[in-house]
Amino acid sequence: MIKIETRIQLLKDHTDAPTKKMLENLVDRKRKFDAYKKKCFKAQFITFLLLMGFVVYLYAFLIKPAGGQIEVVLRSIFDEEFHVFVVLLIVSGYATAQFYKKKEDKAEKEYHNLRCEVIRKSAELWPQPTPWQNRHEVFTMMKQEYDINLFHESK
Repeated sequence: MIKIETRIQLLKDHTDAPTKKMLENLVDRKRKFDAYKKKCFKAQFITFLLLMGFVVYLYAFLIKPAGGQIEVVLRSIFDEEFHVFVVLLIVSGYATAQFYKKKEDKAEKEYHNLRCEVIRKSAELWPQPTPWQNRHEVFTMMKQEYDINLFHESK
């Protein structure tokens, strides 16, 4: 059995079961999007730190002592296995960040599409007049608890 969020379960008469399921899917997609966003940022940050550290290392220990002679610097970079390893590490970090960025974009699109669908179908999900007042309470709860804006379609 699939676990339904406690706050969504507590909506009781504010929504019906299919609407609760739709809201649960929305929360799941938001969490998936947030997780990929966090992983992408971590990969970008670590790659940036590695790159900046390697550039400082190159300048301090290779470029400055070599007097700026490019052929000496390039030869010393590619002669050392450590340097090649760090370059491969930076490239793999960049590739990982790109991978997570694509996953993040896909998850954001899925989340945004479902969120817009809930907004467009809100007239059907909460018919007027009495359930329509409950709609505002549900939308407010989703905004406060899960940071999901159901009032407007814009991001």
